[in-house]
Amino acid sequence: MKNKHRKLRTKKFPILRFLKVTLIYFLLFIAISGMVDYYALMEFNFLLFLTISIILAVPFGYYHVKTTKHDHVDDIADELL
Repeated sequence: MKNKHRKLRTKKFPILRFLKVTLIYFLLFIAISGMVDYYALMEFNFLLFLTISIILAVPFGYYHVKTTKHDHVDDIADELL
């Protein structure tokens, strides 16, 4: 009966870890899209690749922080940042 009205504890979202992981994914997507652009003989607009990389990096970073424990991406983010 003591713990009947106990509040549920929610985990705080790790914003710093999210920003680090999102930056790593962003750099990865920029590198891959840069290689695609290089082999396509610079036919594409780089701002297109930049916006696509940002749009993809945010959900990938969020998913990574919410679902995984400690991964290689976290190791790279800790070393670089």
